[in-house]
Order: sequence, then C-alpha cells, then structure tokens
Amino acid sequence: MKKLNPITLMIVTILSVVSFYQCTNDEEIFQGFPTESDFTNLQEVHDTMTLADTIVLTLTDPTIENILEGQDIRLVFPANSCTLNGGGAPTAPFTIKLIEIFTRGDMIKHNIHTFAGEDPLVSGGMFWLEVTDATGAELTMNGVQAILPYQTDATGYENSMQYFTGTTVNAPSGPVISWGTGNSDLSWDETAGTNGEFTIWNIVGGWSNCDAFYDLLSGDVTQFSVRVPNAPDFANTQVFFALNDFSTVAALTTVMGDALTTYTGSIPTGAQGKIIAISLVEGSLQIGSQDVTIAGDDSFDLVVAPATIQDLQTLLAGLN
Repeated sequence: MKKLNPITLMIVTILSVVSFYQCTNDEEIFQGFPTESDFTNLQEVHDTMTLADTIVLTLTDPTIENILEGQDIRLVFPANSCTLNGGGAPTAPFTIKLIEIFTRGDMIKHNIHTFAGEDPLVSGGMFWLEVTDATGAELTMNGVQAILPYQTDATGYENSMQYFTGTTVNAPSGPVISWGTGNSDLSWDETAGTNGEFTIWNIVGGWSNCDAFYDLLSGDVTQFSVRVPNAPDFANTQVFFALNDFSTVAALTTVMGDALTTYTGSIPTGAQGKIIAISLVEGSLQIGSQDVTIAGDDSFDLVVAPATIQDLQTLLAGLN
C-alpha cells in the first residue's frame, strides 16, 4: 500500500477533525432528522390495546344447527344459515371471530361510545362478529342468534332493550364507533342464566349492541366541556365520559373554542362519573382522568401526563 507523505497526512487529518467538529456542533443538521414516535395516531393506541381481544371459533358442519360459545356470549347458527354474499354455497369449515364487550372500560378501549346520533344509550352488552368460509370469503348470516348474559348496569332498562348495529361519528381525532337501530327482534328472559339473558334473533356481521335509549327528563339535562391545556391539538386528543350509574359512555366529539364538549342536552344533571383524556404529544402517549359530578354547563380542565399503554389499560380495566 502506498504511504502518504507527512504533509499530505497532516492535511487529511486537519480536514477530518474540522469536518467532525462541524457535524457534531451543527444543531441544524441534527434538527433535520425525524424523532421516533410511539404512535402515529390515536387509532393505533386503541388497536394496540385490543390485539388480544378477538375470540376465534370454528364451525365444521354448517348443514346442522350449531351452538358456539365465546367467553360469555352464545351464538346459535341454524342449519345452512350462512351464505356467500354473491350467492352460492360457502366452503366449510367456517371461522368465526368474536369480540365481546360488557364494561365501560372495554368500550373506551375499542373507541366506542353509547350514542345513537346525539341520543345517549344504556348498554346491555355489545359484540363484533365476522364469519368467513374456508376460502376466506366473508359470509352473510340469516337467522343467526346471539344470546348475551346480563352483565352490565342497566337496571330498569331490561325490557326496553333494542337491537343496534355499528356506525361511526366523526371526531377531530377520527371516527368513533356509534350506533344505529338494527333490524331484529330482541327479547329479555329474566329467568335464564345467572342474572337473565338477552337474545337477538337475527344478527348481522360487524358491530352489534343490545341497548335502550337513556330516559332523559327534558328539564333535567345538561352538557359539559373539557379542556386539555397541555395537549397539542384536538387531532391527537380524545376525551371520554364514563357514567357511574349505567353502562353509558360518551365521547366528547364537538369542538367549542379551546375545549371538547358533549352533545347539548345529552347528560343528566347531577350525573357522576369519570372523564378520561387520551393524547399523543409528539407521538408519545399521555393520559389523564378525573372523577366529576355534572352540575350543569360545567367546564373542566384535565391535564395529561406521560404514560405507557399498560398504564392506560390499567386505568380502563377499573371502569366496570
């Protein structure tokens, strides 16, 4: 190998030292590199928390009646009750994917609130369902029933329950799962199971909910707003309200000034519950919570602090 003469070597060394100094002391160079984020958006936060929530079941012979049991929900498939969307016979076996939700915390975890339009609902339990055949084709259900054990806080609403199916409402942070009235009978049997059971007689794929409209007295309703003063913007911030008395969750989806607010006249005056804020600050998760009593047209300040996904899961697990 040819050796550099002393003068050339000295010049190369000096240039290397100067270049290293400039690179390590030039802040503009380093400010140009993107910082690593934990999450891109809030939906990723919800998706991370719910990865293990899906129950997978198998239906091997669709030509006979099948009763499949999830964790708590039972599904009744009459003979030949699943068909291909475009017609024709599906290929067995079928794969059934099921998510069951009975607690307020699980509703928030899955980015759900219990509203049909701007009307609050009291939930008797909800679930998500998908049926596919051996080729992966999604199937249409005809006369498939879901039996839900009574596990929620819905005292006084048992006989008023109706079938609702999933839709979405737009919030500044993105879509939130909401509800519209479904097309099926729903019955309540107080003698069945441990505490009674609800049966939905003709379910569809996707999200389903056993709900009753919250009985709000016209002179006893209000609304409230929540500011999250240290959150960067509404596109990366969500606020939920979990009611204590009933299985009702409200997502604050409306912007009013520097706050998020509930729908007008959708909250009972005197209601007690917990407000929960979930925010991303430069991609990092921050959360906050506060117990509140709604006196009327309240405005709350809720500060968020750095947290892990496990911290958020623990917080939501405490909301039955």
